[in-house]
Amino acid sequence: MKKRLFAAAAVLVAFLMLFAAGSVFADFGGFSGDSDYGGDWGGSDSDWGSGWDDDDYSGGSYVFFGPTGGGSCSSGDMMTILIIVIIVIAILLYLRRKAPANPVTTTVHRTDDSLLMPMENYIANVDPAFSIPYMQTRINNLYVQLQDQWCAKDLEPLRPYLTDELYNQSERQLDEIRAQKRTPHVERISVLGTNIRGYFVTEGKDHLIVELNTRISTYMTDDESGAIVQGDPNKERFMTYEWDLCRASGVTSDNVVHTVTNCPNCGAPVNINMTAKCPYCDTIITVDSHDWVLFSIKGLSQRTQ
Repeated sequence: MKKRLFAAAAVLVAFLMLFAAGSVFADFGGFSGDSDYGGDWGGSDSDWGSGWDDDDYSGGSYVFFGPTGGGSCSSGDMMTILIIVIIVIAILLYLRRKAPANPVTTTVHRTDDSLLMPMENYIANVDPAFSIPYMQTRINNLYVQLQDQWCAKDLEPLRPYLTDELYNQSERQLDEIRAQKRTPHVERISVLGTNIRGYFVTEGKDHLIVELNTRISTYMTDDESGAIVQGDPNKERFMTYEWDLCRASGVTSDNVVHTVTNCPNCGAPVNINMTAKCPYCDTIITVDSHDWVLFSIKGLSQRTQ
């Protein structure tokens, strides 16, 4: 009897650990959640930071099935198991509360307009060759490619377009998906609007703040059974993101290196459109010294229909 009760307690502990670990949702960076958040486009912000420790949890109750016959358990045994379960729950809740937010998202509030300078000023005084339509097209294409590579669970082809920090953070999320033996799916991708709101300069970098409105369908499948374990392919999610792209100050659109640069460690030529890693010495090239790269993403809102 004791073995059965302790086995039941172990199953409960394992379930609670899965619950505490949370889930990584299906779109790149895990911004599409179970519940809508934020306001309409251009409306209020959400106080939900799309992160590993902020997953919504809904419904359900826990039912403990006792033996169908025979055996007995003393009140002391039951009390011991109850104390163990309470302690485990308390520890998991504490760790869940202390777990760091998804580092891809620093905050869920839009960057304040007062912190940004207008793009007209950037074009007139910083980079006369900068083209807003061309940049919007590049951003739209990158968004689609990010979703595709997220579903492939392979971000290496897009490494040149992400800062090292963002790439490593995203890889950790994919590691969690791989460990769960799941595959994300992002379908019916459409970029509905791309607004380059303005720019700012800090620590030798020019930063563009861009707001994207997109429509996607997201869900997650189990690798072994193929069953859908999260999300609904029949539902469309209207997402609003804020992207921060950065580039070394002083680089302009008419002197961007689009193809080959030299590794700062061994001097070998590296095609930065193909990889950010030197194939000879494995040095990571600082791609933002040559062109715009994605620095961070915020999930501002989600509306499902």
